[in-house]
Amino acid sequence: MIYSEKKCKGEYGGTMVESFFCMLIICLILFSLLQIFHWSVTKMLCEYSSFYAAKGGALGYNHGIVTRAAHVALTGVSGADESLVPALAPYSRYDLSERAADYMMYSDAGMYGVDFEYWEPDNRNSTTPYINVSRGDTAAEYINANVSVQNMPLLHEAFSAFLYVERVNIPAGTATMYNYAKLYLDE
Repeated sequence: MIYSEKKCKGEYGGTMVESFFCMLIICLILFSLLQIFHWSVTKMLCEYSSFYAAKGGALGYNHGIVTRAAHVALTGVSGADESLVPALAPYSRYDLSERAADYMMYSDAGMYGVDFEYWEPDNRNSTTPYINVSRGDTAAEYINANVSVQNMPLLHEAFSAFLYVERVNIPAGTATMYNYAKLYLDE
């Protein structure tokens, strides 16, 4: 009987170790799926943003307005809100529709000072995340727009260290649109 009690205690220890390793693998899979989901949402928003950049170019807007339209469409993955006057804004940081509309209406950042971390970083280097908006030739028959997020960090630093990857480049979302501005704008 003493022998069977020791055997049972040894089995419980083995079960705990097996459970620990199974939980570790399940957590690794879960966090990997979360990272893939985050990457997919960013890629989808790059496609959405490139549509607005192409639309702005096709309607004859200048590059500054086209870039603003792309930035506002990509607000969900633009990093932290670095607005100059967030305390003056009567809106929470999660209700950005009014602030984003105001950002599109004024030449600077509008009365609310809308600014996000990846939009136009002050000290851009090889590891600084930023949004790259490019638009094709405005005299061409079709306007091509590309929007990508460069040097985007992964969800958590510990996960980045585990994968030996610090930053990722999200492939550009592309959109092509007929250049309607040629029909009504003089060049």
